[in-house]
Amino acid sequence: MNVRTTLAALSILTLLALPVRTTAQEPSQPFVSIALHDVVDTRAELDEDAITSDRLVALFEWLAGNGWTAISLDDIERARTGAKPLPPRAILITVDDGRQSLYARVYPLALAYRTPIVAAIVGSWMDTPANASVRYGERNLPRTGFISWAQAREMQASGLVEFASHSHALHDVVIANPQGNVLPAAQNLAFANGRYESPAAFRTRIDTDLVRSRERMREELGRAPRAIAWPYGRYNQDALDVATSRGFRFALTLSPAPADAAHPLDIGRFLPTGDPLLGITVANLRFEDPWPAARRVVEVDPARVFDGDAEASNARLGRVIERLVAIGATHVAIDAATLSADGRIDGTWFPTSLLPVRNDVLPRLAAQMRARAGVSVAVRLPHIAVLRTLGDEQRALALYADLARHVPFEAMLLEDVDALGESTASAQDDPADVRARRQASDSAGWRREDAFALQAFRIAERTRSGLELFWLAPSTHPLDRPSGLAELTLVPRGFDAAMLPATPRLDVPLSRRTGLWWTTDSRVDPAALVRAMRAFQVDGGTVFGWRPDDPLSDTPKAAIVAPAFSSRDAPLRRQGP
Repeated sequence: MNVRTTLAALSILTLLALPVRTTAQEPSQPFVSIALHDVVDTRAELDEDAITSDRLVALFEWLAGNGWTAISLDDIERARTGAKPLPPRAILITVDDGRQSLYARVYPLALAYRTPIVAAIVGSWMDTPANASVRYGERNLPRTGFISWAQAREMQASGLVEFASHSHALHDVVIANPQGNVLPAAQNLAFANGRYESPAAFRTRIDTDLVRSRERMREELGRAPRAIAWPYGRYNQDALDVATSRGFRFALTLSPAPADAAHPLDIGRFLPTGDPLLGITVANLRFEDPWPAARRVVEVDPARVFDGDAEASNARLGRVIERLVAIGATHVAIDAATLSADGRIDGTWFPTSLLPVRNDVLPRLAAQMRARAGVSVAVRLPHIAVLRTLGDEQRALALYADLARHVPFEAMLLEDVDALGESTASAQDDPADVRARRQASDSAGWRREDAFALQAFRIAERTRSGLELFWLAPSTHPLDRPSGLAELTLVPRGFDAAMLPATPRLDVPLSRRTGLWWTTDSRVDPAALVRAMRAFQVDGGTVFGWRPDDPLSDTPKAAIVAPAFSSRDAPLRRQGP
């Protein structure tokens, strides 16, 4: 075992020694939060995250007239300690980025409605000279488009606005792989000068930035912030550990889920986009329908995309992405490694020192599919094959840590984990309930391989916050009994045009958490696949997909399957009043 491997194993031992958050046992103090950004007066001025001032006024008026109470960080702290419970309809209103509309549009409403606000500012933007510009996403904006320190002090003096750190200079991206894909700076290792940033260097980078942020805010506002709003909502456990070590007691994410005062370091927020109507905003704030209305999953094999010819590989990747868009997929399942005939890992698609690297392309493949096809990525790294290959569990877990450090993904696909079927999903579950149940789950009675799979997921989750667990259940598992420990249960079914599988009737919301994944060893008959999809939808199915998918030979033919497969016509959210 070389030095890097030893350090990785020690790191894993440390991680596993950490206590599991037993959320399910703690009292619930739920509230919701909204993450505003810019507020403009006309639709012509809108960008993706901005809203118009008339809709903001309507929201404030609706909250005031319907029994909602805007809360502060102090209210959350009092509820957490048991000093005073939160009101039944509690909302934390936050504004990110420190745009000038915070002062000109939101602050006057805060004064008028006596509403507390948490405003997150980026230190480097605040320190930009008045005659210079700020790099904001893909645009350069004049510094005057952001609040000044003097305006921040004025708003803070009102007692209604508390400032949070939005980092000093982490509201940016880093080059994250040899091919040049860029990813959020507070979550991903940087790639520079032919090498990846080490985890230790990552922590130092985060620490240096957060220390600078706190120093500047203490100098200008008289006190250091106690809340961090993660840029882009992206962070990992190392970044969170650094933040808490520097005194942050609240952390704001962009996870679209209700928050709980018991967990001030994991405050999910609803991010309104596209200037939504009041009814849509209200429906989203109520989180009445927290599960995606539809998921469409297809498998992408990296071996079909990448070979030694970079130019040809890029051309094939382009065709894969075009196909994902054409058929309307929401998710791709991607193998992270290749298997030998005896069921061992014989090569990985991501960088690691633990096994031969077949090609370091998975980070790019995942990043490109997310950015260009708009799909979420589920990775598959069969844990039994990993254990068989590496033998030692600590080295095996270190492999999952390498996977999560280098590859951006939203879900991990676990298979051959029968224990996941012992917990059955409830119709009352929301995503936070599933995470809490999974974190509190005691795997002591599970068979060794099943317990290891859950450990592997937890290791990946430390780096990929909000990671979802997709369970590929045994083909005999009842479709109407999704796992209570997984966000999604996929039941594989052999595809046979002459024997389309009968399915039980599925109803919302459990129909959002279980689905069919048709598999075949032969070429798929697209017409039969369409009939199967239609029949499943008639029975209430909202989640389905197939493997294999061959984008290069257009199998099954996109033009035939897309009308039945595409999720584009599925409602994203139930419409509110």
